[in-house]
Amino acid sequence: MMFEKIKIGIAGKIISGDDSGCWIKIEDDLKNTGGYLIHQSETPTFVEGSDDWVENLEAIEGYFQESMWVIDWEENP
Repeated sequence: MMFEKIKIGIAGKIISGDDSGCWIKIEDDLKNTGGYLIHQSETPTFVEGSDDWVENLEAIEGYFQESMWVIDWEENP
């Protein structure tokens, strides 16, 4: 069960769940690593922060569920 539409390549602010107030952006990295990178930062510029790798869209959904994230996705990235 997916909480909301997860968007690839669009920055979003975590408004509820783990790390509330931080920003995330999911990058399609299939050509390089065969999966997706979930970037996380305290700022929307993503100059500093961390990332995690997951292998597929189902793993992204699981990551969101485990983190209990509710995201406010930016309309104009």
